[in-house]
Amino acid sequence: MTPLFREPVATTSPGRIVALGAVGLATMSMLALLWWTFSPILGQVYAGLRLAETATLWRFTGWGHYFMSLPAGQPFAFVSIYKSSVGFGLAATGLTALLGTLAWRKRSREHMDVLITASAMEFSQEGILARYAPPLCLVRSPSGADEADAAGPVAAVVANPFEGLRDLRDARAVESVADSVPWPVATALFLTIDAAAPLKDRKAHATVLKAAWTASDRFAAEPAAPPPPATLADLHGFMVMAISEQAGRDIGMLDQVHDLIQGAATLNDVVTQLASLALPTGRLFFPDFAWLRHVDPNLQSLVTSY
Repeated sequence: MTPLFREPVATTSPGRIVALGAVGLATMSMLALLWWTFSPILGQVYAGLRLAETATLWRFTGWGHYFMSLPAGQPFAFVSIYKSSVGFGLAATGLTALLGTLAWRKRSREHMDVLITASAMEFSQEGILARYAPPLCLVRSPSGADEADAAGPVAAVVANPFEGLRDLRDARAVESVADSVPWPVATALFLTIDAAAPLKDRKAHATVLKAAWTASDRFAAEPAAPPPPATLADLHGFMVMAISEQAGRDIGMLDQVHDLIQGAATLNDVVTQLASLALPTGRLFFPDFAWLRHVDPNLQSLVTSY
């Protein structure tokens, strides 16, 4: 089989190799000439570097004693720098080989290519069944889900505490009944109202979603436990803001929202009608209600059925 794409093989001409070799030889010759000429100075610099490198232990070696005992200004033997570096070269070579071995060992055992690559046998049906448990064994439907699916979604009726309020623009009046609204309904009200008549503060949407997921995670861990007080206060506070805040909003759309809220007998009807009102605006994002699936799937169906 001919591959669809094949990268050309990079080749190096012999002339290039010869040129690189010549440059390397010239460099080494120049460094050797510098050492031959300036060994009295370079030798002392070399000795200082070796002393610092070995924490002054180098002075107790034979070559260390040679470099430290030679009078200042006297030239060092030409081969001294080469012979004295053999030990350091071998140590550096051993350390490099050790690091290379460790890197190769990690690459061959822990690299992503190794972890996601399996042999042909591991891709067989027997290999997959032996390695992974069937996912359906780990899925548990919510209590009463079968009955709810058979009879259709019937959300628990939540009375509308805003029905008797004269003016929903009065934040204090809305706050007086806000605590009676369950937190899932309060969050759904905020999201549907904000989609129909968006708040000027666009950070509120992300804050409410974060608080909703915090509360739903708490509910999943312990359904009988209420959300943290701070989370509950945030959800009710932003619901009040979504209902009563006027700055920077479409007042005409906000009036329609208020009419829907005050004209419905239950908050279930309010959520349904608000979702229907917000749908044409293109700002009703159904993934924003995913957290409801774990808390109240019937209330979620009142929104996502659109």
